Amino acid sequence: MSSSVTLSIVTNSLIAASKGFGWSVTGSPTRFAETIHSLADVGNQVLLKVGEVRGRAGPDRVHPFGRGQEKFFWALVSAVSVFFIGCGINVYHGIESLLHPVATQPFTPLVIGLLLFALALESWTFAVAFRYIGSVAGPTENRSNVTVLAVLLEDGVALFGILLTLLVAAISMLRGPQSVLDAGVAIGVGLLLGAMAAFLAGINRRLLIDSSDVELDRATEGWLRERSIAASVRSLVLDDDRAVVFVRAGHEIADSFGLGQALKAHAKDALGKRADAVYWKFRAGRA
Repeated sequence: MSSSVTLSIVTNSLIAASKGFGWSVTGSPTRFAETIHSLADVGNQVLLKVGEVRGRAGPDRVHPFGRGQEKFFWALVSAVSVFFIGCGINVYHGIESLLHPVATQPFTPLVIGLLLFALALESWTFAVAFRYIGSVAGPTENRSNVTVLAVLLEDGVALFGILLTLLVAAISMLRGPQSVLDAGVAIGVGLLLGAMAAFLAGINRRLLIDSSDVELDRATEGWLRERSIAASVRSLVLDDDRAVVFVRAGHEIADSFGLGQALKAHAKDALGKRADAVYWKFRAGRA
């Protein structure tokens, strides 16, 4: 996970520099939008890195289960900054370009080459983040892995933005600068960033208000059912792959501690998740 975020910071810094040069040469609103987009990505991924580092802190007297949830806070800050910087500035600049169009320079072979360079770097970081997520279904199945999910979505939007910019460049080279299309693409990229930011903010809001790991709950209930124990299970997410498990059983269990240890081992082996603690509650009143 750490390498995915660090790699994105480095590559997006290079991409922002190349896009900024392209914008200074052409004056294109689309190039401006993409430059702001990449600068926002760098800032956001620095925030994600801050959360990742601070979230590694172990348990202490004030935080008995560690500070893994701090990662969700910084991811929320990152999502809000995407909305106001990436979305707001791009939409504003695009509308301004529509209302007050200015002459832009055609895309040169050098600018096209820089776009292809940015496309290659974004594709690389996207592939790395996708490998961490695990599969096509990963963005929906691993939503608590907010750091890599944010990198994956930001890189996906960036790839789409570069492809749109290449389309604008191709039309510009064939038919001359198209100010309306150029501004429209800038607005579209801004709105897409806004939608992504709202999605990420919603996920982090849910995780910051004591969310349960549904996959872990169901797997634990099934594992207990195989041992003839009828129980309802609720967990509390602490980090990407950590949770506290609460089991409400229909009858007392003689060796609840031993069963809890076996349950922890099962969660780690079958799901790759760590149950920091297992708490039992029995209907007979013994806990």
